[in-house]
Amino acid sequence: VYGDASTRGFDAQSASRLYVRVDKEKSYLLYGDFNTPTATPARSLGAYSRSLTGLRSHYEAGNIIANGFISRDRTRQVIEEFPANGTSGPFTLKTGDIVGNSEKIEIITRDRNQPAIVVKAVPQVRFSDYAMEPLSGRILFRAPVASLDADLNPIFIRVTYEMDQGGDDFWVMGADGQIRLTEQLEIGGSVVNDRNPQNAYTLRSINTTVKLTEKTTLIAEMANTDRESTGQGQGRRVELKHEDGRLAARLYAGKTDIGFDNPSAPLTKGRGEAGSKISYKLTSSTRLNAELLHSEDETTGGRRDGGQVALEHSFDNNIRLEVGVRHASQTAAPTQTNSVGAIQTTSLRTKLLMQLPDMPQATVYGEAEQGINAAERKMMALGGEYQFATRGRLYARHEFINSLTGTYGLNDSQRQNNTVFGLDNDYMQDGRVFSEYRARDAFSGRDAEAAIGLRNLWRIDEGVRLNTSFEQVTALSGNTRNEATAATGAIEYTRNPLWKGTARLELRSATSSDSLLNTLGLAYKLSRDWTFLGKNTLSIVNGKNGGAEQTREWLQLGTAYRETERNRLNGLAKYEYKYEEDSGSINALRAVHILSAHANYQPNRALTYTARYAGKFLQDNSNGISSNSTTHLVSARVTRDLGKKWDIGAILSTLFSGDVRSSQYGIGAEVGYLLKENMWVSAGYNFFGFTDKDLGGEDYTSQGVYLRLRIKFDESFFGK
Repeated sequence: VYGDASTRGFDAQSASRLYVRVDKEKSYLLYGDFNTPTATPARSLGAYSRSLTGLRSHYEAGNIIANGFISRDRTRQVIEEFPANGTSGPFTLKTGDIVGNSEKIEIITRDRNQPAIVVKAVPQVRFSDYAMEPLSGRILFRAPVASLDADLNPIFIRVTYEMDQGGDDFWVMGADGQIRLTEQLEIGGSVVNDRNPQNAYTLRSINTTVKLTEKTTLIAEMANTDRESTGQGQGRRVELKHEDGRLAARLYAGKTDIGFDNPSAPLTKGRGEAGSKISYKLTSSTRLNAELLHSEDETTGGRRDGGQVALEHSFDNNIRLEVGVRHASQTAAPTQTNSVGAIQTTSLRTKLLMQLPDMPQATVYGEAEQGINAAERKMMALGGEYQFATRGRLYARHEFINSLTGTYGLNDSQRQNNTVFGLDNDYMQDGRVFSEYRARDAFSGRDAEAAIGLRNLWRIDEGVRLNTSFEQVTALSGNTRNEATAATGAIEYTRNPLWKGTARLELRSATSSDSLLNTLGLAYKLSRDWTFLGKNTLSIVNGKNGGAEQTREWLQLGTAYRETERNRLNGLAKYEYKYEEDSGSINALRAVHILSAHANYQPNRALTYTARYAGKFLQDNSNGISSNSTTHLVSARVTRDLGKKWDIGAILSTLFSGDVRSSQYGIGAEVGYLLKENMWVSAGYNFFGFTDKDLGGEDYTSQGVYLRLRIKFDESFFGK
C-alpha cells in the first residue's frame, strides 16, 4: 500500500548489485538483468530465449544490426508448457524457488491441423497479466486463458524460467547479427555457447532474406544444436511470401531432426511441416482460395497430406458464400497423438456468412463439410462475431466434427463437440486501459489492478467492467475422453475515488477433476490518513476416479497509516494466512499465519524512530507427522542527524521462538553522510545478527558490514 499514486516500474532491474546502461542513438550497452534477443522473421529456428544477469550490447547503424551478451552464473533454463483450460489457474510449476524475475510467460497458439507449428505467441507482463509466487511456483492470471481460440486452435501457456542448479559459476554467451548487403539481399547469423558443466549446449544458425520483387520475399534459414544430453540435430526452413492486392500467397517448409533441441523455435524437434495458402481475386466479388498441407513425424514415420480448393463469392446484400472440396490422406502411423491412422477422405464443404440487418458490426455464419466416400465423416458449425467500434470483437462458435485433430483428420471412429465464447481486445497486447480515479493519497486505477484486481474486458459504464467466458469441449467417441467445460464471471468496480473492488468466480468440470477458483479484492480509503487493502484467493480441485483433492487459500489483510497533516507518524500492518491441503499420497495439511507491523516516528527533522514486529505461526501435518512452531521478530532503529551532513544510527533486533527457548540477537551501528540534497550513503556494522527467510533480512539484521544508498527525488532533482 503506497502513500501516493505515483507510477512504479523496473527501469533499472538487476539481480546483481550493479546496473549500468549507456545509450548512443539506437545503440546501447548495459549491465544488469536482460532478455536475450527475441526471434525475428529471418531468425526463428536460431532464436534463443533466456533471462540472464550480465552484459548485453546492441549495435544498430546503417545496414548493420548486431547483438551480443555474456553472463556468468550457475542457473539453468527450464521450459514448461501447460494446456490452457479456460480459467485463470492457478498453474503450478514442477519446481519452486526459481530465480526471481527470471520468468518469461507466453500465451501460444498452435495450428489445429499442424500442432507442431506455433502460429501466435503473446508475451505476458507480470502484475498486469499475471501474479506469481516464486517460492511455490504458482501462477495466477488476471483473466481466464481460453483453451481454444475462435478458430478452435489449441492454446498453451509456455513458461521459461531460470533455476539455480548449484555448483560453480559458468559462462553463457552469444551473438547475432543481420547485414543488408543490397536493397534485395540480407544475410544474418547467430551463435550461443552455454558452458553448463552439467549439460553443455551450443546453438548456431544462418539465414538469408532475398527480396525477389517489390511484393515477393524469400527467407531461408538453417540451425544446428548440440546438447550434451541429447546430441546433435539440425533444422531447416524456407518461406516465400507474395502480396500484390490481387494475389496473396505464402509457401513454407521446415524440417527438424530428432536431435534438434531448441524449445524457443516455432517448430518442435523431429517434425517436418510444409504448406501453402494462396488467395487469388478473380473479380471484385469473387475469390479463389487454395491450401496445401504436409506433416510428418520423424519418430513414428507417420505422414499426413492434404489440400483444399474453394471458391468464395460476395453478394450485394452482405452475404458471402464459399464452396469447396478437400482431400486428406494419412499413413497407418499417426502424425499426432490423438489422430487415427490410415485415412483417405475426400469431402465437400460450404460456408455461408452474412451481416445482420441494421447491425453492420455483427456477422453470423454456418459451415458444413461432408465426406464423399464415407457418410460418417462430417463437420457442422454455427458461429458469429460482433466487432466493437473501438477495437476488439466478441465471438462464439459451436462445432460438431468427426475428428479430434481438425478437419484434415475426418474419420469414422471419433466424434467431438466444441463450444467457445470469448472476447478479443487488441489493447491487451500493446497497451493497458486503467481508470485513473483518485483522491488525495488514494489508490489509482493502476495500483488497484496490480494490487487486488483481475483485468476485466467488458466496460459497461465508467469505472465498471465485467468479464465473462464460456467454453466446452466434449469428445463423444474416440481414443480419448478429454471432456471439459469452463465458465467464468467477474466484476471490477473503480468508479468511486475512495474504494475499488473486484470479484471473480471460475468453475471448470473436466474428465479428471472439477475445480473452483474464487478471488475477492478491496482497496478502501478509510480516511485521509488510513487505507485498507484486502485480498483473498481460494482454489479447490476435486479429483475424480480416486484423484486427490486439493484446497488452497491465501488471505491478505493490510492497513496503512500516513499522517498527511504533520507527516510525523506512518505505519504499515498486515495479516496473512496461507492454507494448503492435499489428500494425495502425502496427505498434507499446512497452515501459516503471519502478522507484521511497521511504525516510523519523526518528532523533529533530526530524529527518527523505527519499530517493527513480525510473528509467524506454522502448522504442518504431513505423512501423519504433526508439528507446530511460532517465531517472533522485534527490531528497533534510531537515527540522529549530526549537523547538516552527518547522521548516526543504532539498530537492536531479536528473533525468538514462541516458547522463548531459542533466541537470536542483532546489534549494530551505522554512520551516514549526505552526499547532496536528498541523497544519503550509510555504512554500518552488525556485531552479531541473524537471518530468517520469512521475517528477517529486511532491516539489515545479518552479521557483518552493510552499505545503504538512499535517494529521494522529484522533477527538481536534476536541476533546471
